[in-house]
Amino acid sequence: MRKYDLTINNNSYEVIVKKVSDNEAIVEVNGQEHTVAINQIGLVLPESVPKPSSKQVVAPKAAPAATPAGMASGDSVIAPMPGQIKSIFVREGDKVKAGQKLLIMEAMKLENKLPATRDGVVKQILVRDGDIVSQGQELIILG
Repeated sequence: MRKYDLTINNNSYEVIVKKVSDNEAIVEVNGQEHTVAINQIGLVLPESVPKPSSKQVVAPKAAPAATPAGMASGDSVIAPMPGQIKSIFVREGDKVKAGQKLLIMEAMKLENKLPATRDGVVKQILVRDGDIVSQGQELIILG
């Protein structure tokens, strides 16, 4: 659970995020519980992080809704934030389709399912279960 004390248009709100799944969140706002649909999860990088080069793209919008996607160049999946690798679903040499879940990374107590950003073959897996990774670190190379 995460708790936020927010001020929006000079109004104070206490927001408690109770549960988050792939497509919805259960939140309590000033004591009243709400179910919130998650249409898309994106990543906003701070100014101190280098901007993606023209070769790098954010996961395509065609990816399944509410799938937190790592940034990727045409050939790799990149950690969108610092975290820990929890599960890897592919092996080197596996054929993958765009949107297919490649691994789960835990960050800020949430599981982030990182998908393939394009069809390809897993060329190299650069991490193992339990590894701690940095934001921007290359995790899987696709060929």
